[in-house]
Amino acid sequence: MLEVQDFRDFSITSWYQKFKPLTITTIILELPDEFSNKLRCFERGDDSEEEGDEENCPPAFIDELKNALNILNNSVFIKNNWHAPTDARAFSFGNTLKASSIDDIILFFKTSGILQEDFSSVKGVPFCLTLKQWVNIHPAAEFRCIVINNCLRGITPRDWPTYYPHFKEEGHEIIKTLNKFFTENIKLKFPRTHYVFDIVLSYPETPYIVDFNPLNSKTNLYAFSWKEIGPLLNKETIEEVAPVFRHLDSDIGIMTKASALMKLQQSDD
Repeated sequence: MLEVQDFRDFSITSWYQKFKPLTITTIILELPDEFSNKLRCFERGDDSEEEGDEENCPPAFIDELKNALNILNNSVFIKNNWHAPTDARAFSFGNTLKASSIDDIILFFKTSGILQEDFSSVKGVPFCLTLKQWVNIHPAAEFRCIVINNCLRGITPRDWPTYYPHFKEEGHEIIKTLNKFFTENIKLKFPRTHYVFDIVLSYPETPYIVDFNPLNSKTNLYAFSWKEIGPLLNKETIEEVAPVFRHLDSDIGIMTKASALMKLQQSDD
């Protein structure tokens, strides 16, 4: 279970300014108590429409929000301090997480069980609304990187277990690029020794950071398992260890993530 310090360290309010040149243009607004309390009390699954959501928010906050949307061309990806409303995708136009208006944002916050869980469980950290400039990201360009004892140990596609043939040919270059980026820009600059970070690598553009997350048994490690990663947290890394980029070498058809991981581990044995 995460502690208060965990929520603080991995809140975007803690890391964005430090890594601002290396990530997507973002505007962070602290949620007024009146607004966060309204969202916290909303019961997911209630189909009744509550009128006046915007009118009941502090006018100064609404002005800030409208200004932020204008700056970001009314096309944003939203989160709270830690999570995106990925479970509310079905409520959006085009089945994306793009928000273009205040109504879109309120709908995402109200219908997302992920965000509602944060409201009910996180204590001691002010809630915020994070608006990121909308960027179309090809699924093959996004990776999750696993850091243990300040050493980049694992790299996995986030679109797991989709097969991308170019990974086999470009794997060495992907490892080299991401390890260089980590060493020069992230290593020893994030306050934890164990964590994961998500990154977009789309040639010829420079890689950019998407997010930081804790490294624990609840974190989705995609092509890796907690069973193999967890024991490494208690071992000191004396020398630099080359990262492992784990991906599918062949098209295995439609499989669950767990089945694909098991098949990959069997091929490694």
